[in-house]
Amino acid sequence: MGESSVETVRLLFERVNDGGIEAAIGLIAEDFLAEVPPSMSAEPDVYRGHDGVRRYFAGFEGLIDDVRFEPIEIVDAGDDAVIVWLRFGGRGATSGIDVSQFAAVAHRLRDGKVTWMAAHPDMDAARAAIAG
Repeated sequence: MGESSVETVRLLFERVNDGGIEAAIGLIAEDFLAEVPPSMSAEPDVYRGHDGVRRYFAGFEGLIDDVRFEPIEIVDAGDDAVIVWLRFGGRGATSGIDVSQFAAVAHRLRDGKVTWMAAHPDMDAARAAIAG
């Protein structure tokens, strides 16, 4: 099932980048959980369900334009788990300055949908999160 999990995550990022979160919401489980820890954000938080995903993306409005999540490497981590090394980027809404950050995002999937995501500063931390 690993390859289909990798493809689901690849498609998730393509849809977000091409059409926004509403274009990708069908690939996210209703009981979805995302964790953004203090090590990865000035505003760490937990996001639950489709409303949580929408709240996460709404947080960029007025702050960052042209938000992009660019997968650099997508790794099958086994047992319906996927890790993506990515570049998050955009342009400061007021400053116009390009901003970017790299992250390793761990994913868990069930029945072809993403159920959990957690951002980490590197691949080793993401692998440790998947391992338990």
